[in-house]
Amino acid sequence: MRGIVLGTGPSVTPEVIEQLGKTKLPIFGCNNAYQVAPIKALLSCNTEWWDYYWKDEALRNGDFEKWTWDKPTSERLGISYIRGEWGDGLSTDPDVIYYGHSSGYQLVNLAYHYGVREMVLIGYDLRYPKGYNGMKQQAGGDRHYFDEYPKALQHWTKFNMGQNGEINGLLECYRTIKPKDYGLNIINCSPGTALDFFELGTLSDWI
Repeated sequence: MRGIVLGTGPSVTPEVIEQLGKTKLPIFGCNNAYQVAPIKALLSCNTEWWDYYWKDEALRNGDFEKWTWDKPTSERLGISYIRGEWGDGLSTDPDVIYYGHSSGYQLVNLAYHYGVREMVLIGYDLRYPKGYNGMKQQAGGDRHYFDEYPKALQHWTKFNMGQNGEINGLLECYRTIKPKDYGLNIINCSPGTALDFFELGTLSDWI
């Protein structure tokens, strides 16, 4: 099954959003992706994110499955729970996802459990602007397609950044995913992505 795995990087442009609105492919999103696409399922790894955005009726009443690995959040909000564990690659246990230090990584594992074997990634830039300075909390440009999270939800990576904004710590996690080991084809359709060791493609060719 082919499916779209939607992150929140700046490659999610208005043109991309228009294409997502027309596709018949299932879309799996993380964090704020529910705001711009007709998703089948949503995952966020941060309990603070759920607490902040739960007041949004579009999230609370949205006709899509909502997932967290945090049991108290699942019980409090009445959303789906899946156990999180540390591990390399992807968990093949349908009751478990691997953390991978990010919602985007966990979403890939969740889409795998939904039966997606041809994953079309968009919004998986894995790169901050060249002017980014985590120590000074200066974004230096767009980190997400929606600018920035509210201040209380912002994360500032201070170390292990590449010269061109590559988020090396997260890239190291993704490198543990060997698509052929899982019968997967992963196509990253995020222009300018640092996650370039998966197959690269153009969204219009795959959507």
